[in-house]
Amino acid sequence: MSLGAFLLGLLDVVLYCAIVVFIAYCILWALTFFGVTIDGNVYKWGRIIVGLICLIAIVAFLLSMLGMGGGSYTPHFFHR
Repeated sequence: MSLGAFLLGLLDVVLYCAIVVFIAYCILWALTFFGVTIDGNVYKWGRIIVGLICLIAIVAFLLSMLGMGGGSYTPHFFHR
């Protein structure tokens, strides 16, 4: 495996996690903009779920780099 493939895959994971966090933040901003209050427990569990989604993407990327993964780890944003 080349260093370029590893770097490109790593950047793809970072982009995926950034999009997940950005969408969660946009949902939070839209709800507060329209005056909807979010319960503290819902906010806490939402942060945990977003963190788990990013963690799963990172672990799946690392496993696929080691040859232990069974294919793609996240939806691809670009056709290859």
